[in-house]
Amino acid sequence: MKQKSHQSAYATKIKKLVETAKELRTENFRLALPITRLTSIKSLCQDEVAAEQFALYMSKRVQQQINDGDYASHKSTEEWEQNKNLIADAITQMEYYLETPSANGKQSLCQLLRQIDELQGDDYRNVSWTTVHFVKSGELLKLEYAIRCFVEQDFPYYAYKLAREFIEGYKPQYGTGLIPESETMLLEVAEFWCQYYFGQNLSQKFPKLIISA
Repeated sequence: MKQKSHQSAYATKIKKLVETAKELRTENFRLALPITRLTSIKSLCQDEVAAEQFALYMSKRVQQQINDGDYASHKSTEEWEQNKNLIADAITQMEYYLETPSANGKQSLCQLLRQIDELQGDDYRNVSWTTVHFVKSGELLKLEYAIRCFVEQDFPYYAYKLAREFIEGYKPQYGTGLIPESETMLLEVAEFWCQYYFGQNLSQKFPKLIISA
């Protein structure tokens, strides 16, 4: 009975993500939806293996982003290659850890975090009464959050931060939050969880909702 209750709760949360994605394409869309709509991801990650699988999946999306891009957005070809190699190394270590969890595996992932920290630099500035770290690479920031899903106790929080880094957008006419450009990635995240918990895609699990989308 308890398992059935959990499955029902997961389905409800995934359905709400899809409904939010639908809201983003309405003709009268005016203001960005609050990013708090993504906090349900935390409860989808209560199991650490779920968080780790999500982190691995998103890390592969980071790899795709950097492979589809070019070094023009980086300071040098060397930096671009360095980031690519670090991401590939992290994915290999994540996959190995999921197959064979160990203290040594976590230690290796922590070492990657230290490398990321060094590459991101120490550009800290005071902005609106808070200290903000201006990082050099958005890809490495996402990778950092993904690795923290493996090594931190508060892995649901980092899974949320990881999803937010992918999905949140900004446009002057909408503001910051969930905007029409967020829709594709939001549906991709919902698709991941639907496959993870139910072994079905969104169209199979929520046929009426997807058909009307």
